[in-house]
Amino acid sequence: MKYLISLITLFFIFSEIHAETIPQDSISAQKKEVRYDSDGKVNPIEFNTTEIESYKKDSAFDYTEKVVEENWWTSFTKWVKDVWNRFWHWVFGDYEDNGIIAFFIGILPYLIIIGLIFFIAWLFYKLNPGARLLKSKEAPEMFFTEEEEIIKSKDIQVLINKALDKKDFRLAVRYYYLLLLKNLTDVNLIEYEFDKTNNDYLKEITSKAINQNFEKATLLYDYIWYGNFSVSENDFYKAQQVFKNIDLQIKETHG
Repeated sequence: MKYLISLITLFFIFSEIHAETIPQDSISAQKKEVRYDSDGKVNPIEFNTTEIESYKKDSAFDYTEKVVEENWWTSFTKWVKDVWNRFWHWVFGDYEDNGIIAFFIGILPYLIIIGLIFFIAWLFYKLNPGARLLKSKEAPEMFFTEEEEIIKSKDIQVLINKALDKKDFRLAVRYYYLLLLKNLTDVNLIEYEFDKTNNDYLKEITSKAINQNFEKATLLYDYIWYGNFSVSENDFYKAQQVFKNIDLQIKETHG
């Protein structure tokens, strides 16, 4: 047994000694040698500089990110967007994880804009600002205001007498003024329309004398009718004299 162990030990010792005595050149000779092709003809790639310059000038091939200068509009839109996002985060918290809420908030601004457009269109339809410009003068007169109905189809002098019988002097002054408008319309000094103001009629009257008296009658009428206070009989007769004077003047000049 001792002889067997001694033989094994001697075997390992001689193996180590043999490995150390192998020349390094023989080890290097066993490595693979890398060879380059020095005999073949290699032509380097040539680029067309003119074509490259044309690509540089073409904006379609310009991938430079341009920094947009901030102005008042971009600042305003950023502020609105920030307020908008903070508001919905305050309401729903981190709603980005909820697909339905995120989708709804994403389309909500467009829905609001569409709603505003429809509202403005409805408002224009109701107000119809172009109706006065487009309406025909020959259109049938079917719907009248109370004032129009009085001027166009009532015997105003009868209405004045009825108001005086009831001692309603304020209403009698109103009827006198409507009678004045009717008389001015009959002689083509004004063109009566229910939506005109008294100042509009003043501008239409070219006769200086009648214009001055009409202005005096208008001030008196506005004071009595829109003042909303009681009118005495004495006050009424003073106002009545003004209306009779201008009516007489109309008849003398355009009778």
